[in-house]
Amino acid sequence: MFKRLGITLVLFAGLLVLADRGLATVSGNAAADQIKLHEGLREDPDVTFRGFPFTTQAVRGKFANVDITIRDLERGGLTIDRIDAHLEDVRIDFGDVLKGRVHAVPVERGEATARVTYGDLGTFLSSKPGNIRLVVREGEVFVVSTFGIPGVGPTDVEGRPTVRFTETSVRVVVSDVQVVGGTRTLSVALAAQAAARASFTIPFDELPFGIEVESARLTPTALVVEAAASGFVVGV
Repeated sequence: MFKRLGITLVLFAGLLVLADRGLATVSGNAAADQIKLHEGLREDPDVTFRGFPFTTQAVRGKFANVDITIRDLERGGLTIDRIDAHLEDVRIDFGDVLKGRVHAVPVERGEATARVTYGDLGTFLSSKPGNIRLVVREGEVFVVSTFGIPGVGPTDVEGRPTVRFTETSVRVVVSDVQVVGGTRTLSVALAAQAAARASFTIPFDELPFGIEVESARLTPTALVVEAAASGFVVGV
């Protein structure tokens, strides 16, 4: 008898877990629809409510951890391949949810990683002067551009990038510029001009959820930007 009771309780607990996760999934899908609408996304993001039980968090109106993944976000002519955001202490009044009166969601803090492929970055740079592109050679990133050398004409040059950033942008500054192939040496003045022409700025002032740039780096495969924010509000 007790064995059967134990099995019954285990099965019941399993059903509760499934029901709880099912509600979390449905809520995640609903949140994805709202985020897509508010942020002007082309595709639904992936929204996952972490922690168990979800039902208790929903009744309290406070969710400890929410993960959001956005793909192919276009902002200011730049396509961001992927944004992985992690929000903490997200507050939603359950009564307002039931009445359909949720217009803003306070979030205690959030952090995100944005990834821009060199293909998408190349598309963004194609509208800029100088025929700027990024080249990876033996795991190292170089900036290549076309520079008009007096008496020679348009010539491909390359330099080493240094990444700088503000809260709303990433600046790639080029230095140590040389002619590609090493067939010619640039004067100090011409190298400085070529470096200035090859340097460029990428705007990140329209990231979702009010997150702001905290760091940026060029990896062998993509530009990776880390961002964070605290005490902000997500409109829905």
